[in-house]
Formats: sequence, C-alpha cells, structure tokens
Amino acid sequence: MEMPVTATPPPMIPAVSRETSAGILSSARIVSACILLSRLLGLVRDVLLAGLFGGGRVNDAFVLATLVPNLFRRFFGEGALTAAFIPAYADAIANKSRAEADRFARSAMTLLALFLGVVAAGGMGVCGGLARTLGDPKGRLVADLLVVLLPYMPLICLVALVTGILNVHRHFLLPALASSVLNLFEIAAFFAVGWFAATEEGKARVIAWSITAAGLGQLLLQVPALRAHKVPLAPLPKWEPGVKRMLATMAPMTFGIAVFQINVLVDNAVAEAMVPGDGAVSALYFANRLFNFPIALIGLSIAQAAFPEFADAFARGRREEVAGALAKSFRMVLVLAIPASVGLCVLATPIIRMIFEHGNFSEPMARRSGAVLAFYGLGTWAACAQHVITRAFFAARDAKTPAVLGAGAVFFNLALNLTFVHWWREAGLALATSITAAVQLVILCVLLRRNVPEIRWLPIFGWCVRPVLAAGAMAAAALGLLHVLPNQKYVQGLAPVAAGAIVYFAGALLLRVPEAREVFAFRRHSRNLP
Repeated sequence: MEMPVTATPPPMIPAVSRETSAGILSSARIVSACILLSRLLGLVRDVLLAGLFGGGRVNDAFVLATLVPNLFRRFFGEGALTAAFIPAYADAIANKSRAEADRFARSAMTLLALFLGVVAAGGMGVCGGLARTLGDPKGRLVADLLVVLLPYMPLICLVALVTGILNVHRHFLLPALASSVLNLFEIAAFFAVGWFAATEEGKARVIAWSITAAGLGQLLLQVPALRAHKVPLAPLPKWEPGVKRMLATMAPMTFGIAVFQINVLVDNAVAEAMVPGDGAVSALYFANRLFNFPIALIGLSIAQAAFPEFADAFARGRREEVAGALAKSFRMVLVLAIPASVGLCVLATPIIRMIFEHGNFSEPMARRSGAVLAFYGLGTWAACAQHVITRAFFAARDAKTPAVLGAGAVFFNLALNLTFVHWWREAGLALATSITAAVQLVILCVLLRRNVPEIRWLPIFGWCVRPVLAAGAMAAAALGLLHVLPNQKYVQGLAPVAAGAIVYFAGALLLRVPEAREVFAFRRHSRNLP
C-alpha cells in the first residue's frame, strides 16, 4: 500500500528515506493494531476483575501479586531483553554468517531460560514458606498467588527472545498478538472461575493459574513464524560469542527501560503502606490500566517498529539515517500522545465510571480512580515518548546513560511520592510519576545528542505547538459537552471522547500537522515523505 503524502519537513530536522519511513509506519500500524486488540481484551479482563473483586482486600492482594510477573513481562517481554538482543542479533545477521547468528540465538534462549527457571523455582520456595508463616491475611494471599505466578517468568523470557528474532526479520504480527493470548486466557478464567472455587481467595488462585498457562500459549503461537524464517529451535546450552556481552548490557538496560515500571511498583508500595484502609492499590491499578493503554498503543508500538531501523542504521554507521528515523518516530508518537494526555486529564472520572462502575466497583471507588487517572494523564505524552528515546540509546549500545538517569529518577519519584501522598493520597503518587516521566524525558533528549549529534530537538519541540493547540480545542469541546449532557455514565463517557477526537483530528488537519495525515492515512498516495 502506498503511503500518504506529507509536507516538506521543518528546517534542521534530518530527512528520513522513503523506505525507512514507510517501513516504520507500516510496521507500527501492524504492531499498533495488535496492541489495540490486546488492550481491548485487557479492558474486558479488567472490567471483569472490577466486577468480581471490587476494590477490597482480595483485589489489592491480586494486584500486588501480579505486579511481579507484570514487571518481568515489562523487563523481558517489552524491554531489556529485546533491547539487548536485537542490536546484537541484527549485527550478527548483517556482518556474520546465518549459522553464527542462529547459534547465538539458540544459546541466548537456552541459557536465559535455564537461569530464569532456577530463579522462579527459588522464588516459589520462598513464597510458599511465606504463605504458611505470614500473620497478615493479605500478605499470605499475595505469597500464595506468587507461587502460582512465578513460572510465568521463564516462559515470557523465551517469548521475548523469539520476539526479538522475528522483529529483526521484520516479522511483527505473531509477536504482537502474544499479549492477546494472555488476555484471552484470563477472560476465560473469569467465566470458568465459579466451577473451580467458591471463595474470593480461591477464585484469585484460579485466575493466577490462567496467567501461567497463557505463557505457554504465547510461546507456542510463535512457532509457525520461526519455522517460516528457518530459525532453529533446538537448545544449545553453551556460551556462544556475543551472549556474555548481551547479558552484560542487560542489567543497565533493564533499569533504564523499566524505570517507569519500577516507579509504578514504588507507587503501589507507598500506597499500601501510607494510605489508610483498603482500596488505594486498587485505585492505582485501574487508573494505571487506562494510563498504559495509550502508552502501549502509541509509544510501545512505534518504538518497537522503529527499533530494528535504529539498530540496523547504527550497525552500518549511518548516523543521519538514525537521526531521521528518530525525528520521524518522535513526531509520530507525539501527534497521538498529546491528545491522549489531554483527554485523560479532562475526562478521567467519566471514563473510569463508564468502564468500571458496576458490580462490586462503587461510584466512590470510581472517583478515587478517576483522580489518579487525571494526574497520570499529565505525563502520558512523556511516558510514550520515552519508549522511542530509550531504544535509540540501546541501538547505539549505550545502556549506561538511561540506567544512571533511571536510578536517579527512582529516587526522585520516591521523594515526590512521600511529599504528595500527604496532600492527595494515592492521586499524589500518580502526579509524582508524571512529573518524573517528563523530567526524565527532557534529560534523555539532551543526552542523546552525544550519540546522535545530527538530531535537532528545537525544531521538533517547536512543531509541538500545533498539536498542542489542536488538543486545547479538543479539551474545550469535551468539557463544554460534558457540562450540558445528562448525568448518565455511558453518555458522559462516550460522547465527549468521540467529540474530542473529531475536534482534535480536524484541528490538526487545519493546522497542517503532516503526521496527522500520515498516521490516520488521510491521503493514500505519496511521492515524498519527510
């Protein structure tokens, strides 16, 4: 399919080839469509979770337990493992024989699966002991659920490596569908849970088992694509050249790419310890699920599609091409992330009420989650853009910079948490996360010029004025409509969102934002791409 036409790029923004731009956009659309499917299924899952457990003790315990496998999924399935593996594997494909590249991939898969298998087994033993000895009922349930959930770790490790292999071969479809498998397993568990358990604690265990079973399903889904690209699957338990180097870069990459998720973990720990009563963790969870929707759909999908382009250009020494692809990806993220950020700020509570307010999930709980989501919305644009920037560092084999900055960001976020929690309870923790994400992004942009001096940020951020103006018009239209609509949660949730999207898109077109035409495929024929 031919790509849509866009205007001539602003001055000083490096040009990107038609092939690179079209490749990033085409791949991003595939990944984004699959992530959209996954997030919609995840939304169904979260609606079922809210209706089943509400915001009480069992839901808090379930959320705390799933933080561990979700953190590893972010690290490995969406983060450090693929960030370390893709540049190394791309270099092997480009500069070595296919046989050497295959041996490298097999060795990495085997050794990491064995290592994480041992870690998971040890964790299961520790959590099993805690489940029998802890005095706090919520703590015992968290430990009990972790015994079931920890085997998911080695499975998601293998899925992550397979994702990296297939992405280097420019295959994005099946890896991007993997998370939908997880959601389908969990949704099925919600419908079947009554057959296997009568208590809320027992039902939580059944759902935890579905997550671990889904890990195996995610892995099996990738086998046809691996065979199509003639990637051997036989284990190779030996240290092939490049594996140790890859593992050495994983530690700082893990911290650098997953600092946002670490901050989420810190938020939940502070909420559980410092907000009186139950429900703070649940309020954070449900708001965070909607907060992560645009981050995954926009930031992650574009970053995942652009990362192989960054890695390949760096491997071939084409810095101008890196700068062009980076500028293009950054603008593509912001043209969608800016309205998402504004929309979450102004429509947080109506959206939460529309989606989650049913069953055991009450209106007061919806308003608590809405306050959290509004503060999360302030940092949505920065959290989306961070995915692209960090992958540019990793493609340049610079894992140290994001790691050092990430360490500082964790402590900065914690300091803000301890300050804001006294003023706004759990909502203050979301505000701290948003401020931290914005500060971290600005510093990363400045530091990236050491690796990509060709990138020019001032024209890119000057370009942001136009989508910001369009988003302002969107917010005004949504708020105005909200004040005249009847107080019915579905009406107040759907109508302002739809009207705001139309106003933003129209405003972006009137202000001649080229990425708006391109991302939304407004024009189908192309001769020039920026």
